[in-house]
Amino acid sequence: MPPSFLIPARNSRHRIACFALYRALLKQVPSVQLPDNLVRAWGPGNPIKHLIRRAFRRNITDTSPRIVFPALKAGYQMLALLKAASPPSVQWARNLNHESIITFLRARLKERNKTLEAKELHPPNSRNPPKPSTAPRKETIPLLVNVTPAPTPENPKPNPVYATPSRPRPASELGGSGRRHIPRLDMASDLPFLRTKKPQPPVLSRVLTQKIKKRVLRYDTVGEFWDYSMPEAELEDMWEKDVSALLKKHQVADPGENDRPSERFQSTLKRHGIDYILGKLNEERLDAVARADAMRRLIEEETALAEQEKKERLREKRRAQRERRAAREGAATEGNAVEPSGDEWDKLVAASKTPKEEERKSTPVQYLE
Repeated sequence: MPPSFLIPARNSRHRIACFALYRALLKQVPSVQLPDNLVRAWGPGNPIKHLIRRAFRRNITDTSPRIVFPALKAGYQMLALLKAASPPSVQWARNLNHESIITFLRARLKERNKTLEAKELHPPNSRNPPKPSTAPRKETIPLLVNVTPAPTPENPKPNPVYATPSRPRPASELGGSGRRHIPRLDMASDLPFLRTKKPQPPVLSRVLTQKIKKRVLRYDTVGEFWDYSMPEAELEDMWEKDVSALLKKHQVADPGENDRPSERFQSTLKRHGIDYILGKLNEERLDAVARADAMRRLIEEETALAEQEKKERLREKRRAQRERRAAREGAATEGNAVEPSGDEWDKLVAASKTPKEEERKSTPVQYLE
């Protein structure tokens, strides 16, 4: 029993109709005259023919009638448009259908050139804009400066110390609204950093990612030393011990006794491998603590300056209000102003109301719900 629903790809009448429409469109293309700048814009061949083939190739996998029927309708409309865009019988007559085709081709050509330019900048994803560079900029002023004191005989390894000479900035250098935004201290896998603006700069993201990967790699290396290298070194030490015992038992001189190091494999691996990496991790931890301490001091200074500037703005606002009040009182005294009557007061109150208040009162309740 045949299916009760239509599958376009398996229907012979549908396939014949699609091929007939495809051939009719291609046959009608040469009758449309195009300007010289559009004839070879898509390469060899007519651009209208190229767009028709591309549209049919794009819709070749559609099987839903909800999608196929509008596509066929658009194809028949395009066939009628191409027939109507043929040269008119009168040379000076204006063909609006032909002008619409020219406008459409120019718009598609502009979009195609834009896509090709973007593809050259950022291949192969031509529709994506180029990614922002994460390279450090020469004009960037570093936030933290290492001011660790020089090592001395009493303190050969001083703890790192950082300072923020460029921050906090004075109020005259603040941009935007002129109000100071206090940065926020945050952590990224035990690495402190300051959030100063949104979005996060790509340079900061790159530096944090590199440091986190490097720290994780060192931890993984220490784990591999303990899990795999140390047991192997223990077996090597046991082998050396057994060989030396057999040589002494049979009273045979060890030819490599002078060349063999006195230190065991396990101790060598621990000192030059595990202890070295753990020392580097400890140095990174002390450096992160020093950076976090400098950032904490910076946040405290920024907070204190923000409170001070807020008080100054409030003081300036009150001073301006007092000056305006004194100016109004002085003007009233000099002009011997007379107390307005009741009707005049009503007019002044009505004039002082804002348009929003009048609109709110005049708006019906049902429009406010």
